[in-house]
Amino acid sequence: MEHFLATIKETVNPATQPVGVNLVRDVSMIDGLKIKMRGKRLAICQQIAYSRMYSWSTWEDAKTGHCAIGTACTGMIQPPQRIMNGSVNTCVYQETQQAAVAMQQLMPRVKPGVAGVLTYPLARPFHGITPDLVVIYVNSAQAMRFVQAFLYHQGGEFVMKSSGDAGVCSRAVAQVSLTGEPTIEIPCMGDRRFAMAQDHEMIVGIPFTWLERTAVGLAATHKAGIRYPIPFQIPSECDLPPDYVTAEQDR
Repeated sequence: MEHFLATIKETVNPATQPVGVNLVRDVSMIDGLKIKMRGKRLAICQQIAYSRMYSWSTWEDAKTGHCAIGTACTGMIQPPQRIMNGSVNTCVYQETQQAAVAMQQLMPRVKPGVAGVLTYPLARPFHGITPDLVVIYVNSAQAMRFVQAFLYHQGGEFVMKSSGDAGVCSRAVAQVSLTGEPTIEIPCMGDRRFAMAQDHEMIVGIPFTWLERTAVGLAATHKAGIRYPIPFQIPSECDLPPDYVTAEQDR
């Protein structure tokens, strides 16, 4: 992880910290851990916000999961009927209940059986715990660099899917956990209103098994000249108003 973090810092340098995420099935895994934010009702996006912005570790389980959609996406509860039958989305995100059901049926969800979700800044992991996946918030140019890194070894194309809802919990956490593949997603309304996601931010989710190859891809493309921040091509003799141009008599 040290190599990954060092490479991220050198090549992309996101404004907030990469976050380690574990979908914990055996609650004994967290016995004895000093978790900063625990016992509070939180949404998944808020957990990640605490970790990426404040460097706090967090824990959420079925009793403290405040957002039913996120709690269901991460496998802590069975998806409630009002979610699966589209009631929560009808006339909000979709015009009809049929359309809402169609959206909910395609939303990635981990099978129930997860005891809780543990988050922490990747730079400060718990001893003996390896993250299942990593979540990083970036801008669009940084997201481009991650796509280039993901495709460095295999080429092809990177496919991004979105529902316009449940961004980090369904796509960056659940989808990555289910597929073992990285993803890029747009933060949802809840993430923006309750977890401080900014207008310019996008979410990158990376499975732990992809960290090293992502670091290699970032470093290799960086070395090849694909740099962030993107350098502007600044012209010489730019078109200044005549009175602004250094004249011969000024020398």
